Formats: sequence, C-alpha cells, structure tokens
Amino acid sequence: MLNRITITLLIVISAALLTWSCSDSSSSSVDPDPEIVGFLIEEQGVEIVRYESGSYTFNANYPEYVVDNEFMLSTSHLGGNLVRTSAEEEEIGGRRYFTPSVTIRFIMDDGAVVDLPEERTEGGTGPDINPEGFYRLNVEWTDPADIRGANIEQHGSDGSWMFHIRADYVGSAGLIFRVDRCGGERELEAVPGENHRQDQIRICSVEEETVFRASAPMPIAIDSYDLAEQGKYPHNRHERQR
Repeated sequence: MLNRITITLLIVISAALLTWSCSDSSSSSVDPDPEIVGFLIEEQGVEIVRYESGSYTFNANYPEYVVDNEFMLSTSHLGGNLVRTSAEEEEIGGRRYFTPSVTIRFIMDDGAVVDLPEERTEGGTGPDINPEGFYRLNVEWTDPADIRGANIEQHGSDGSWMFHIRADYVGSAGLIFRVDRCGGERELEAVPGENHRQDQIRICSVEEETVFRASAPMPIAIDSYDLAEQGKYPHNRHERQR
C-alpha cells in the first residue's frame, strides 16, 4: 500500500515539474523575426550616418561626406568625394559624378546591426536567385525629378545593399529609404543579363510588403562643381542592373 502511494506521489510531482518547465520556457521565448527600426550607411566599413527614432546622426569624423549635418556631394570640398565616369561609360550614358559604393545596413529592434540577404547568389552578382533573398531596397525622393540635385545608381556589382549617390544638379535633395519584401515566390522569370548571360527575376505571388520606411528624409547637399552639360543626366534611373 505504501509503495502504491509513493508511486502516485512521484507521478504527480513529475507532472507538476514538467508543466512548470514547459510554462517557463515559453515565457522566455525570443522574437524569431525582429523588426527593422533604422539603418546606417558605411563607406569602406566606416559609418557615415545612422538613422534611428526618426532622426539622423552624422559622423563628424568623416568631414569629406558630412557638412552641417547633411550628406555632402562635392568634387571640391576637402578634395571631394565624387568619382567621374570613365570615358567608355561617358560614351554610353554621358558624363556624371557619383560617390564610391556605400553600403546600407539595418538596425533591428533588439539593437543588432544586420546585413539582409542578397537577392542573388555569389555576393549578389550571380545569375541565380537566392532562396533567402526576398528583401529589396527602394528609395523615394522629396523633390521632383526635374529639379532635385541627386539620384541613386545601383550597379550589378553592388549587389542588393550597396549603391552610389549621384550628383546631378547643384542644390539639395531629401532621400527616403524603404525596404520591401516579396510576399512569397510564384515563379522565376528568365531575362537577358549582362555579358549575354541569362538572369532570373523573382515574380512575387502577392504584392510586395513594405517592412521598413524611414519617417524622415536624409538631407543631401550638392556642392558647386564643373559638370558637363550642367549635370543634366536622366533622373528616372534608380539604376539596378540585375
């Protein structure tokens, strides 16, 4: 009789411990999908500007890019930060000036700074779609195309998260970054790529969802410089060579 009571008590205690253990583990679970809350822009690994909580913090130790809390584009200020297109590129698309490649990285709600997956394999330049690369960088401008001073160029070698900021006119511009996510893949469409290769484009099964959008534009100042044809280069190019 005593053994039966002892066994019953052991069963009850074990069940209670198991229930407590399961309850405790669920209460300490970590959010598996942290939210994007900001970003930073780097050039060769050095942070130029950080965006969090609706405001921008510029790195004063990087004065060739930062003047009066604005992202400066210039060929003259402290030696300038713009590079000119090569003679071969000028024959194709006209002369223009832009920054070296800069990288955008994202701040999550847990404080981590992460690199989102490339849309393509091989560091973003390969012909194949990355199964994890559902995120895409898009931009908006506060100024009409015919008067704003800057634009974005994103070349094939830049991958998904690097780009150049191009100087088109002397003046200013406000740049808003946005991250969209393809809501599931319906199919891959083959399209002609660079150097006669075949690329693939992910066709979304539902409309892309905006998972992050800056609530304030990043201020950009375009300084005076000698630009052929006074900077009149086509504005309708967020140039992405997939």
